[in-house]
Amino acid sequence: MNSISAILSWLNEAPTTARYIAASSKLDALPDGSTIANARFALLSNITLDPIIPALKVECYRNGLRPAVYVGPFDGAQQVVFDEASELYKFAPDIVILALRLHTLTPDLMLKFAQLSAAEIDGLVDGALSRVMGFVDAIRARSTATIVVNNFELAHYPAYGILDPQWRYGQQGVIRAMNARLAEGLGQVSGAYVVDLEHSLACVGYDNGLDNRYWHIGRAPYAQPLLKRLAVEYAAFASVLKGRSRKCLVLDCDNTLWGGVVGEDGINGIKLGTTHPGSAYRDFHAAILDLYHRGILLAINSKNNEADAMAVFSEHPYTLLKPEHFVAKRINWQDKASNLTEIAADLNIGIDSLVFIDDNPVECEFIRQTLPGVLVIELPPDPTRYRGILQSLRCFDTLALNDEDRRRSTMYRVDAERAAVKRQSATLEDYLRSLDMVMTIGLADEATIPRISQLTQKTNQFNVTTRRYSEEDIRRFADAPSATVYWVRLRDRFDDNGLIAVAIVRRDSDYCHIDSLLMSCRVIGRGVERGLIARVAADAAAAGCRYLIGEYIPTEKNGLAANLFADHGFEAMENDNREMWKLSLDGALPQTPDWFVSENSTEVVK
Repeated sequence: MNSISAILSWLNEAPTTARYIAASSKLDALPDGSTIANARFALLSNITLDPIIPALKVECYRNGLRPAVYVGPFDGAQQVVFDEASELYKFAPDIVILALRLHTLTPDLMLKFAQLSAAEIDGLVDGALSRVMGFVDAIRARSTATIVVNNFELAHYPAYGILDPQWRYGQQGVIRAMNARLAEGLGQVSGAYVVDLEHSLACVGYDNGLDNRYWHIGRAPYAQPLLKRLAVEYAAFASVLKGRSRKCLVLDCDNTLWGGVVGEDGINGIKLGTTHPGSAYRDFHAAILDLYHRGILLAINSKNNEADAMAVFSEHPYTLLKPEHFVAKRINWQDKASNLTEIAADLNIGIDSLVFIDDNPVECEFIRQTLPGVLVIELPPDPTRYRGILQSLRCFDTLALNDEDRRRSTMYRVDAERAAVKRQSATLEDYLRSLDMVMTIGLADEATIPRISQLTQKTNQFNVTTRRYSEEDIRRFADAPSATVYWVRLRDRFDDNGLIAVAIVRRDSDYCHIDSLLMSCRVIGRGVERGLIARVAADAAAAGCRYLIGEYIPTEKNGLAANLFADHGFEAMENDNREMWKLSLDGALPQTPDWFVSENSTEVVK
């Protein structure tokens, strides 16, 4: 076993605790080049959480990340979070996990609840939340790491039995209220998020997720089913931060979106409705639509007669999915790997942005072998499981949801209208002028920081350095006197594309360094990058800089940005280890293409 896929396949055959430990060791031993990016976790806990490490590492490797884990002293958050020289901050984590169990944090709330008065309960709750938020604030003041905090598990057996849910000061109600307040508090801290431990325990079952024996023996209360589920949650945060989220769900039709074969059974003979088994497929439609409204692109890849399949979406009385929900369709008799390649090209996204769902094991294996970058989900024979399988996928997770996300499918459909205009235009410049594009460039503020961070995490193709930044990272750049964070919005006569490009620059005496410059693939080819570089260069010259320095860090995906600096008048610099470029600001500066109507923000560059 000399590859990630081989080791994971071996683990999946029998996912025992022993195999997780062995798989973790084997994955750590693989060469560094076998993964995409590093992910550094710090675990701060008042329980023994070390047993989660093998599962956490496995889930990171499953997502193409190489993990490193620092474990803080037992119940020792107080020792490390307030000390800037502590091992926690020396480790420089990407993610800090706070896992604080009430049994240790505030034991009376769990062990003596029935003895407490209402005033005593309120005091203990306030004290526990204050302590947790104190740790969070201390970490945020000293680190840009993303902070994820477990909420609190309910009592396995509530103190008042069946009376407990009947009144405000029942134990379960008090803990649920604590969790609501914790979520509200974390929502006020940049880059801090809740991990829903309560929900994870409910999913695996308290009897399966908790081990009271090991709690007393070694302060290790969480059994393997819960640890594995938490590992998936923690790894999902890293995947988002490192740009590993996927963008497009590609679906088969027959026996996937409905039961039966529409070409043989007819539109009235397929199983899709409000009673079993058709209701299972309709529930699957509803879960797919949830992803659509979260900004995930939907596409079809089906061996079928197009007219038969599309009639289901437009005419069937129980379909929830309509033709307008799909941004790409390949309904033909061509092999599905070729169809997937064409879909990715049509949408201008990478193959590894696709998730393909099919019920046919032969088709699924063919895609796995032909296009290993595609995540393939093979559906079981039982359609009642389809909805849960889709909802359990973490590859579509994001840490923010904005208007651009919700309108993404609409934006892609409008692109088809632009393409029609382009085909009718005599020249590319004629086409670009006909779009009546308005480009607005401004500086990062509280309203735009979440979207800017999201773009750094998700943009792979036109991204000169592919550096990934959290919201707190962006905020610190924006607040630094020697740095500037630019954003670009673009609209045209067809639609508003939203915030689609970012540049982060740092000034140092005579030099202005471009730390990051990236742009959504949806607007490639319209000259946005020229306008952005022109603004950056003009501001750098106005600030007294003599040179604008750019860096290109090649990856498997960002070849589209390889010639950015050469195409804009930069000269290659001699550097043995890095591809660096320099533009003199003493002469003529780059100019924004005249097919734009520029509406630069009125904000003043620092």
